[in-house]
Amino acid sequence: MTLRYGAVLQAVASLRGPVADEIAPTHRDVAYRAQALRGIPPNADVYVPAHPTGASAILVHGGAFVIGSRRMKPTRLLASRLCAAGIAVCTIDYRLIFRGGRLTEAVADVRAAVAFWHAHAPTLGLDPDAVTLVGSSAGATLAYLAASAEPGRIARVACCFGLYELDHLRGPLATLLPRLLFRTGDRATWHARSPAGGAHPAAPTLLLHGDDDGLVPVDQARKLAARREALGLPTRLVIYPGAPHGFFNQPGPAADAGMQELIAHAGVVA
Repeated sequence: MTLRYGAVLQAVASLRGPVADEIAPTHRDVAYRAQALRGIPPNADVYVPAHPTGASAILVHGGAFVIGSRRMKPTRLLASRLCAAGIAVCTIDYRLIFRGGRLTEAVADVRAAVAFWHAHAPTLGLDPDAVTLVGSSAGATLAYLAASAEPGRIARVACCFGLYELDHLRGPLATLLPRLLFRTGDRATWHARSPAGGAHPAAPTLLLHGDDDGLVPVDQARKLAARREALGLPTRLVIYPGAPHGFFNQPGPAADAGMQELIAHAGVVA
């Protein structure tokens, strides 16, 4: 898999700009772990709808494991849309490369946030058994890995244009990423620690991807869906023709349809 560098510039450019009909967090700077370790603080923003359904979602932002935050445009956009649909949202920060962590630390942060939210959700009148873990891009990688390790706390998983096979990266810039994440150049290790090579969450999983994704080929989503289906795990794969990486940031049919998929998936209350 070789990056299309024009797609990188397009994805970065889409991170800028306002969010239409943005909803402000109900609670800001909530610590999801008592102890702040070296690097990015373990903080979250919480969105509580005016008329909650009882369902909630934890959002894990993207940014190639190097940049991004819970307050970046794509995360605020998804949080606002889900909250408007009655789904409470917890958006989190996690340690990034060069800012306190590699893959191990990032996954540990997501797991800590899941444990916090599972315990905290009932205090807001939410169902702790109706929590969906949602990740975008690099956040989808982390969400899938964290959900595999937290089977009792996550009811559903949603992964949007995620990177599931880090061993398939090619080129000097692209292969620098797994070397930094895993602290090794061994491709067997890259595969074993990628979502496609490890354990798979048993929770119903939604995979959203565009077939014009210049950062992560759509085949990664197709192969992950096929592997899950072969294991008998509940999976829904939706591919949007002509949609690029990060298609939620660009108004259009893919963004609208993808948002409805997310709302339907995350809004389920037992």
